[in-house]
Amino acid sequence: YGAQCAELERRFMQLADGGDDSAEDVWTPLKTQTQPYPVTVEGHASKPFCFRVVFYAPTGPGTAFDLLSDILRRPEWDELTEATRVVEMLNTVDGIHYVKMKAVWPTAARDSLLLAHVAAVRTRDGGTGFLNVSQSIVDDRVPENTAAGIVRMEAGIAGQLVTRAAADDIRRLGLRGDHWCKVVQIADGDLKGWIPGGVIKFIATQALPRSLAKVCQQMTLLPPSAESQLLAAPGAAAAAAPSAPRAAGRAQQPFQSSSGSGSVAVVRVRGPWSAAWLRVLARYAAPALVAAVTTLLIQLVVGRRWRRR
Repeated sequence: YGAQCAELERRFMQLADGGDDSAEDVWTPLKTQTQPYPVTVEGHASKPFCFRVVFYAPTGPGTAFDLLSDILRRPEWDELTEATRVVEMLNTVDGIHYVKMKAVWPTAARDSLLLAHVAAVRTRDGGTGFLNVSQSIVDDRVPENTAAGIVRMEAGIAGQLVTRAAADDIRRLGLRGDHWCKVVQIADGDLKGWIPGGVIKFIATQALPRSLAKVCQQMTLLPPSAESQLLAAPGAAAAAAPSAPRAAGRAQQPFQSSSGSGSVAVVRVRGPWSAAWLRVLARYAAPALVAAVTTLLIQLVVGRRWRRR
């Protein structure tokens, strides 16, 4: 896993900086917004579910990194995540994580098993950044649950690089306040199975920006810090992980599960039909249904006129 983590760092930094300037690493702008927080979403030219997201958060880089890296808190701000758990801690900061995504009609629910690595890295401009990166792995303790209709998706590489926002960016974007950080997020994976193009577009241009706006709002409630507590005191952070704050307005059932590596923390989040499900239904299914009914009525009218002739 050590060698794999080193390669993950190298490839993530390459993608975060714009790729290797080859034809295989070409990014296409998909969405840009300035309110409530600046967000830019780009799609990879040759990979249908590979996105690079750049956004600015109103807090220090340490605070943003610690929140984004806490797998147990992800359901609080990511509207597409249903459940997360830690399968095993490889050391005080790296681990194997399980993530279950909500089903977005008309697709099945997805899950993934990830090798998660965090580190302080040197950026291209010589500064310091905080990196949280993950990649899919196979582990017999968490087999695919096809009997429940869940599709195991594959994450090629995913995560965030958090740095202090540059003064030029703060002026250019008109950001107000004393604390701002820049987050570059990469999501590269294979969702497996059948995924309509409309669902992929919805996730990239609607669900992702909304989730980021939600997590930015949460960051404003936390004390801004330039340094990561997770990396500064990894033992304390790992010990505190099971008691992570719970998502407001959702029924959570935290419990302890034992494996060969000892007790691990688990958080599951359940709720009614997800808002994402309803939004996709309204956006894509409803117009299709209206179009189908309209076509049927036209065919009936034309058919009657033809028989009269």
